[in-house]
Amino acid sequence: MPTIGTHRGVPLHAYQSAARIQVVKSAIDAVYEIGDAVALAAYAADPAHPPEARLFAAARCEATWQLAAESRAVRPIVNLALVRASVAGLGTRQWMSPSHYGSDLDPTGRLVKREQPIPAEDFG
Repeated sequence: MPTIGTHRGVPLHAYQSAARIQVVKSAIDAVYEIGDAVALAAYAADPAHPPEARLFAAARCEATWQLAAESRAVRPIVNLALVRASVAGLGTRQWMSPSHYGSDLDPTGRLVKREQPIPAEDFG
């Protein structure tokens, strides 16, 4: 997926307006404040959230689970396979939706429509 910079170390996807980038940055800030792995998993699974923030939530959820496992603490009650599946395709050009912010693998009911579709020639 082409990027245009980062926010808090999270890559910002291309093909977005400046106003949309601000929405994405705010969403990343919100994810940064979430400390509960179950809440992070739920955030990652919600296609209404920006893809970058969902990927960040999934990564934080997995890291929280891994840290608990390494320290032999009680692991959060999340299904890591499901978390990974909920963000599958979000960071790839192959699966990105040309008309919505998300992937073609996401359920379309809650996806946010792009201001302008990505031109077909930008996929090849």
